[in-house]
Amino acid sequence: MKFISSTEMRDIPPLPEQYHAHFTGETALEELHAGATPDDASVLLVRFEPGARNNWHSHTGGQLLFVTDGEGYVQARGEAPVLVRAGDAVACPPDEEHWHGATPEGPGMTHLAVTYGKIVWLDGHEPH
Repeated sequence: MKFISSTEMRDIPPLPEQYHAHFTGETALEELHAGATPDDASVLLVRFEPGARNNWHSHTGGQLLFVTDGEGYVQARGEAPVLVRAGDAVACPPDEEHWHGATPEGPGMTHLAVTYGKIVWLDGHEPH
């Protein structure tokens, strides 16, 4: 078992190099749990500073997002962006193309991302 205090959750390391091509703006990311195989669940703690976001992507097994701090947007391809705030949860079904990130004018956003399967990175982010 690994305990992570609320103080530690605010001190997230910078975005790892492998993700730089898939995010815009200042973002921090910590892997809290890595699945034993690519199809197992992984858990990431991600902090988006104001205006930061990721590119369009999907997950072969789906994804659950739990917003723990701040406010941001999530958007599925072909749908309008949805404003999310601390306490909100988002369920993305397998292979649904989407993006998420912080509002440009807000305090930033932190979320836990529970991801199943592989991440499929797509084209860049179009403004909403």
